[in-house]
Amino acid sequence: MKLHNISVTLLVVLTAILFLTAADCARADADAEPTERLEALMALDRPLVIAHRGYSMAAPENTLPAFRLALWAHSDLVELDYFHSSDGIPVVFHDRTLDRTTNSVELWGKEDVPIASKPYRALRELDAGTWFSEDFAGAHVPTLDEALDVIQSESITLIERKQGDAQTLFELLVEKNMLDDVVVQAFDWDFLADFHDLAPNVPLGALGPPRQADGSRYPRDERYLDTGFLDRLEAAGASVVGWNRQVTPESVKQAQDRGLPVWVYTINEPDEARRLLDMGVDGIITDNPAMLWKVLALREDSTE
Repeated sequence: MKLHNISVTLLVVLTAILFLTAADCARADADAEPTERLEALMALDRPLVIAHRGYSMAAPENTLPAFRLALWAHSDLVELDYFHSSDGIPVVFHDRTLDRTTNSVELWGKEDVPIASKPYRALRELDAGTWFSEDFAGAHVPTLDEALDVIQSESITLIERKQGDAQTLFELLVEKNMLDDVVVQAFDWDFLADFHDLAPNVPLGALGPPRQADGSRYPRDERYLDTGFLDRLEAAGASVVGWNRQVTPESVKQAQDRGLPVWVYTINEPDEARRLLDMGVDGIITDNPAMLWKVLALREDSTE
């Protein structure tokens, strides 16, 4: 259930963080050099707290308010999604069409308008906050450039490419001097291979399960992480496994034995988070970072 009252949400976050010592909730030092900061994050000896589309249980997903709340909640990484506008600008958005999280139908009188069909000047007119709560009326669809400026000030961005070429993302990150301080992920493992060719030192997350060669989804019982998927994602240059809850203790260990951390999406239930943490996963992507901090804190407390 979403928390539309922001004051209640912030109280929940604060309560969860108070369960932790300063060391428990510390992220990598924000003042460190970019490469050092990312390396320190990846080397933490606890599972990572990764905010899904920002703190999307407390604010409209993939907006600047959601990213700022994710920082306030001390998220280790802040995940976002991006497409390209029709004029080639990377814009932060999850769905292929605009209906669900903007007022595009009201504004333009059309349903199912693809985000990639509009120039950014038109996308900027949209209200991307009111669908979630009147408290966020007027929140706009941000550019990837804007989102990076907010998130990278205090955390690390987990950039999920939904649509767009590798060269454009590479050039943006080089221009912003952020190439060595982000993680890039995608379900399209061909895109990952292309990006790896341009920037072989950038950590890449292979989201899975990917589509089959013909574009169809794998049958449900064939979507579990296994050695075949691990071989393929390594061949694409990936160094992180981003999977759904169809992981097993054996597959998590197999990945980790190859030096591949396993991050699982999108987990909002405490019991499910505990189950995955018991498997030894390295990170959990969640709409509710406060929930995950609390789970981690209570686990820590139970071992003392």
